[in-house]
Amino acid sequence: MEALWEKETLAFQELFTPATPRREVIVTFLALLELLRLRMIKIFQPEHFGPIRIFSPLEREEGQKIISERIS
Repeated sequence: MEALWEKETLAFQELFTPATPRREVIVTFLALLELLRLRMIKIFQPEHFGPIRIFSPLEREEGQKIISERIS
């Protein structure tokens, strides 16, 4: 979320380097699905197999408040 709040949008591919293990990519994808379910992010993919763009509909302060409430 910190990386997403620094920019307005991120490409899924920007979250990784070429050396990132496949397991980490899968875990990150599952985490993004959970954030989507919690309505912390929005995801847009304009075409099949196209680039995945990630957006945060929440401002940093609002998002951090929600995260701290859910962790407590």
